Amino acid sequence: MSRSSIKVITELAVFAAIAIVLDKIPLFTMPQGGSVSLVMLPILLVALRHGWRLGVLAGLIIGLVQLFFGGYFLNVFQVFLDYGLAYAGVGLGGAFAQAFTRKPKISYLLGASLLGGGCRLLGSFLAGVIFYADYAPKGIPVWLYSLTYNASYMIPSIVLCASLLVVIYKARPEFFRK
Repeated sequence: MSRSSIKVITELAVFAAIAIVLDKIPLFTMPQGGSVSLVMLPILLVALRHGWRLGVLAGLIIGLVQLFFGGYFLNVFQVFLDYGLAYAGVGLGGAFAQAFTRKPKISYLLGASLLGGGCRLLGSFLAGVIFYADYAPKGIPVWLYSLTYNASYMIPSIVLCASLLVVIYKARPEFFRK
């Protein structure tokens, strides 16, 4: 294994550990699960430094580790949506990595945050519609309840992560280079 491979694997492990710690320090927790936290920030940092493939891998690892540290297991498909798809999807924000490293713009950081956070919202939304329909109040469509419930903590998380990405970029732009 080359030195660069070991360095990338070590970086991925460190960022995954940071993400798990940040997830355990939520700013706000929802009653049926979900919270406003900075768990997406390390995934987005890996994705923007190394591209979407490693970003998706980092998200998948973080989602699965999160499952083992207090996640909710209903069945394999729910786990796939809530932990696999949702967190791996955050890594898709790395689609902006190549453009960002060539010509850094804050709009790329915001796009990465929106894409990654939107994918996480999609996974949680689908899990809510398919597996948590019983929580929807009578008379409210399940899809609307799932969307509003999940968006209520995801939108603040996306805004918070996007803001911190901009702050990190302005303070240390060289951090986003491999």
